[in-house]
Amino acid sequence: MIRISRSIVPNFFTVGNMLSGFMSIIFAVQNKDFVLASWMILLAGFLDAIDGKVARITNSSSKFGVEYDSLADVVSFGVAPSLIIYEYFLHSWSMVGMLISFFPLLFGSIRLARFNVQVTGFSKSHFNGLPIPGSAIAIASYILFMDYFFDGTVLPRFILALVFIVSVLMVSNVRYEVITNFSMNGGGKQKLILTGLVIFALLVIVYPQALIFPVMLVYIISGMVKSALIKTNERRPKNYRKRKPRTDNQGKSHQAVPDKNKEL
Repeated sequence: MIRISRSIVPNFFTVGNMLSGFMSIIFAVQNKDFVLASWMILLAGFLDAIDGKVARITNSSSKFGVEYDSLADVVSFGVAPSLIIYEYFLHSWSMVGMLISFFPLLFGSIRLARFNVQVTGFSKSHFNGLPIPGSAIAIASYILFMDYFFDGTVLPRFILALVFIVSVLMVSNVRYEVITNFSMNGGGKQKLILTGLVIFALLVIVYPQALIFPVMLVYIISGMVKSALIKTNERRPKNYRKRKPRTDNQGKSHQAVPDKNKEL
């Protein structure tokens, strides 16, 4: 008799994640329907978030699940957005456009490989580097945003900047928090933040094309700002020690003696 493990439950969501990425590729390449292809990436992102939650609830997290999830992520958040952005605009740039559109797949696969090597447990409080789903969702939500407000108008410079920024951030050490770590069992500040997130999430569900892309921009920028502040705070004690005056054995600080010749 074939034994069915509990780990098959979250893997169903991982399969759905991969299938959504595959459908996104088909819609982009065959039908040139970039809006529907972008929606498929958002669906893949939702399923990717669910499979980890289900694995923890059913206590079925495994090394196999981590590896299989990474393979699905390469398809849905690496191959799919690279093909979408190429077919959406960069195909007009021939070989140069092909190389630029390859960036999300290249840096995304490196980011996943680094994560799998460094991961020590199945729960995490933050990410080092922009998660690959965040990069793909930023690209997909940009297409939805432009279709909703500007009838699919293409802004070449903005597309290039977006592709470069999200690609580089994936392999950076910029810290991004795991938003789902907030709990109602925490302090008043956590409850207030969680309540705000729930209200904002409801607005995003009602107006997804208008709000998902701005939300992703805020998330991307917030990680960069927070990492910059952390590095600044880490440097302050070092600078303070360097500036602190030396003292002699009696505890008196050495002060510079004015040069009388310069005063004359």
